[in-house]
Amino acid sequence: MFFVFAGDYFFKTENIIINGIDIYSYDEILEAGGIVSGSGLLGIDSAKAKKNIKKKFTYVESVKIKKILPSTVTIEIKTGAGLFGIMLGGDYYIITSNFTVAEKIKVRGANIPASEFTTPEGIITIEADAVKKCRTGEVILFSDNDIYDFLKEIAMLYGNNENKSSIAFITGIDIRNKFKVTMNYSDKFLIRLGIFEDISLRILNSLEIIEQLPSHAIGIIDITNGKAASFTQEENVLEIYKSGA
Repeated sequence: MFFVFAGDYFFKTENIIINGIDIYSYDEILEAGGIVSGSGLLGIDSAKAKKNIKKKFTYVESVKIKKILPSTVTIEIKTGAGLFGIMLGGDYYIITSNFTVAEKIKVRGANIPASEFTTPEGIITIEADAVKKCRTGEVILFSDNDIYDFLKEIAMLYGNNENKSSIAFITGIDIRNKFKVTMNYSDKFLIRLGIFEDISLRILNSLEIIEQLPSHAIGIIDITNGKAASFTQEENVLEIYKSGA
């Protein structure tokens, strides 16, 4: 105990370095962590500071705090990006690749019909009935654990730079029936993927098919067979996708 008190007297926090700042500001991170310049270096509660930062800033995935004698604190912040979204109870929730519910967008309270809500750019809207809990700052809870593995594969595809440009055009995935998964590709193609298994391969195959089609093509791509794929010209792609047909 004497050592801590003595340390607080001799070692004052003078330099606070924060790395990984992109979404939140230096001052916001500092305030949330409760780390004050001039305070005792050894008296800083790193565990509490980490917890408070992650609690306040839902896009923060990890926090590392290091004390360097005699007077420096470094804070390493890693933030995630919203990748998935889901409409529940009339509001829209944005979910990161590690399944943290990062943000709630009030749709119902803003008097915007759900049908007229514009999805944030770069977000893949999930249609799912298996949601048990969806609370900001917490991991979304699905009643079917297979959904996590399915979405992890999507996240891995998105994280691969070779696929990112094509994956970015995926605007929605309907997994209400995991044996009849469908995908909305930029409101231009409805892709029938079939079952959860080998979903990465199925998606990549569908992207290859799209690349081979003429730029004016619009319609339904069916790869549920797993071997042969088919394309059918269809103008009402979005309506069919929304209907779940």
